[in-house]
Amino acid sequence: AFQQEGITNITALKDQLLAAKHVQSKAIEARHATLMKRWNQLLSNSAARKKKLLEAQEHFRKVEDLFLTFAKKASAFNSWFENAEEDLTDPVRCNSLEEIRALRDAHDAFRSSLSSAEADFNQLAELDRQIKSYHVVSNPYTWFTMEALEETWRNLQKIIKERELELQKEQRRQEENDKLRQEFAQHANAFHQWLQET
Repeated sequence: AFQQEGITNITALKDQLLAAKHVQSKAIEARHATLMKRWNQLLSNSAARKKKLLEAQEHFRKVEDLFLTFAKKASAFNSWFENAEEDLTDPVRCNSLEEIRALRDAHDAFRSSLSSAEADFNQLAELDRQIKSYHVVSNPYTWFTMEALEETWRNLQKIIKERELELQKEQRRQEENDKLRQEFAQHANAFHQWLQET
């Protein structure tokens, strides 16, 4: 706008004065050259400022994208963890060896699916590292921090070990119960045989 209103008008006035062969033509030309030099410097400074602002905008856009991605992935990871925690903390009580085997098979399937959860966890750690490389303080889109998610991951490992111990204990209990059932069946059959013979 200033180029149109100011600089163009001043240049037109200078040209008119020079065309009219004004007494101070050399001084007018020198002052106009100084003005143009200052104007070009101002344009250069303005362009540099605009470039820095665009770079800052791009920088913050990247940070914003990282924040959003982290928030979405952290929320999904936490939901998965809560479901897993609920399943892993269910009491282990069975009525047969088949039931405990089914529970152990389900637990083994869960263990083998942990690799994808671990990959998600590692992606979160990488996102957190990238976010911290920008020296930003907190994510406005989530209250989950990497430290809290690391604690969640450690807690999951602990719960898995506890679940495995419970499953082993229940397996032993069911094996003992099955042994007692078989003994009872043998004694009952022997008693039945004796009754028939008697």
